Amino acid sequence: MEPKPEVLPILRYAILALILWNFPAFTQIYINDTLSSLLSYASYGLILAYVILNKKTGNSYEMLIFGGLYFLIGILVSQAYIKDLYSFYVTVVKYFIIIWGGYEVVKRTSQKELWFFLLIGALSILGNIFLFQNPIADYGRYSGFYLDANNAGLVCLMGFALSFTILKSLQLFGKLSFTGLGLITLSRTYMVTWLLLNLMSIRLSVKNAKMLLIGFGVLVLLVTFNEFLPVKNERLEQIGALINGGQQNNVQALNEDSRTETWARYYDALFENPVFGNGYRSFLAYGVVQSRWGVHNTYLLIWGESGIIPLLFFLGFLTKLFLRGYQQFQEKPHGLLMLCGMALFFMTNHNFMTNEYAIFILMWVSIQVKKSPYTEKFGRFSLDEKQVKLATTEQE
Repeated sequence: MEPKPEVLPILRYAILALILWNFPAFTQIYINDTLSSLLSYASYGLILAYVILNKKTGNSYEMLIFGGLYFLIGILVSQAYIKDLYSFYVTVVKYFIIIWGGYEVVKRTSQKELWFFLLIGALSILGNIFLFQNPIADYGRYSGFYLDANNAGLVCLMGFALSFTILKSLQLFGKLSFTGLGLITLSRTYMVTWLLLNLMSIRLSVKNAKMLLIGFGVLVLLVTFNEFLPVKNERLEQIGALINGGQQNNVQALNEDSRTETWARYYDALFENPVFGNGYRSFLAYGVVQSRWGVHNTYLLIWGESGIIPLLFFLGFLTKLFLRGYQQFQEKPHGLLMLCGMALFFMTNHNFMTNEYAIFILMWVSIQVKKSPYTEKFGRFSLDEKQVKLATTEQE
């Protein structure tokens, strides 16, 4: 049965722009709170309108159940770290609208469309340099619409992974663009994950190894450019010294304020209440640890706030996706590559439950790896030749 024609696709494009380009949060920082609130509520209103017009065709049940477990256990265990219960209820409602309604949005979004929106989002990193730079806040690291270098790095990684399956004429352009823009963020998470994804891509073709050389070349250019700046970027100086052989001191400098040190501050509280956690928002700033830094790890956040049950459920969901992505790696390499990028991102970020574009991308990937035996080619669906032969043989 052919799917019903989409009603008002312009609504879906508007939703993707608001969510994937992080406009509500961006306008809050660079324009004002009023416009930010309007855009935020508009994005959720548009999602509901889109579902009403196009009807429900499925759900991400795993994400719905996981969210229910996380929020319910967290609020029942402790409300001590919640400053305003109203904001908690708003957060919960937003999460379930994103999962319930956003599922229909991402389900109808093709690889081409997602790649395009990610590319525009990544290009905002250049805009951060030339149009809306904040030298005090940026410290020579740029994040575009995403306000955080690691979040911008995630967008670049997702676009880079998708570039392996779009039209051949755009593959090299996509890989080069997302590589260069991602390196500008100077995110350590991005660099490590980018290296891993490139090593994985060699399994597809040895020719993909050339991206390692290109990436290294871009990094050398950034380090060289940094030498001519009146105020040098500290992280680029450290990377430059590493390239030149000054390893010991600069490895130590690069590891200062590392994520492992941040995680360690929360271990005592984690093991005091390992079963049901310490309560909602307890692992964010000024929770169980009196620090302005949160735990910066999604897995530890889930465990520390709502206990082992939601964590195991979330890990089980990711494991199922990884197994499917691995099985389909040769046909649809972007699935496993994107999952690896997200899994490592979760190790350095603790805002997943309120990060709409990360949730959108994870749902989109989960739908992609569940599709079989169909493969999507730049916005259209076609039967894979091997699958056609197999299906024909079975019928005979």
